[in-house]
Amino acid sequence: MANGFIYINGIAFPYPSKSSGLQQVSTIVDSARTADGVMRGERIGRDMGKIELTWSVLTPEVWSRMLQEFEKFTFSVRYIDMVTNDWVTRKFYVGDRTAQPFMVDPITNKPKYYLDCKANIIDVGE
Repeated sequence: MANGFIYINGIAFPYPSKSSGLQQVSTIVDSARTADGVMRGERIGRDMGKIELTWSVLTPEVWSRMLQEFEKFTFSVRYIDMVTNDWVTRKFYVGDRTAQPFMVDPITNKPKYYLDCKANIIDVGE
């Protein structure tokens, strides 16, 4: 894999498709409402990140190698954080992964490519 948009366990993942790479930042709050309806709460921990990744086309070898890194329940992710506008390294886990087999070889019954390869990775907060 070439230079990456994101590094998982030190491995450069390819740049995602043009409309991908969406980052989300969530603030976790412990809150409740008083009898007069006023919200009282406090922030828990730091803001958490989520990154939605999509690749239009990947070879089975590249997609498989990426999925193998996701087999570890948590993993190190190095990426440009939109809040700090700098590289950060944090621990993430992966959500659902999807892809569509394309051009299946009639002899091996294996796809030559995968289309619309998707993975969402979520900050564990450590």
